[in-house]
Amino acid sequence: MSTEATPHGEHDPHASAVRTYLVIFVTLALLTLLTVGVAYMKLPHAAGVVIALLIAAAKVFLIAAFFMHLRSEGRLINVSLGICLALVLILVVFVLPDIGLHELEAIQHEKHQHHVHLGDGPPPAEDAHGGGH
Repeated sequence: MSTEATPHGEHDPHASAVRTYLVIFVTLALLTLLTVGVAYMKLPHAAGVVIALLIAAAKVFLIAAFFMHLRSEGRLINVSLGICLALVLILVVFVLPDIGLHELEAIQHEKHQHHVHLGDGPPPAEDAHGGGH
């Protein structure tokens, strides 16, 4: 085995792998920050959940492809994984309608309806007695 230094023109596969892992790590960190940012946005609850799930799916893909080395696996493993992911996606899609309105959104919706009602006619009985504000 030779201990000669590699010439400057050669490509070091170890350095390339480390660089790839660092890029994936930074990308995962940025996607995590994006998820936190979406949580602080004033989005409807269902939209926030869908966006967070899409970001999470991108993170799962990066982790599976690079850290679990699935990008270099055979076709049978990737097809099996694809079938499993499709079934999970179907289950998630069936659960999404059950999310419904978040409690804070329901309160805000009621306040909005209350203000619209105040402009259309007499206030509800609870506001006539000083309640509600």
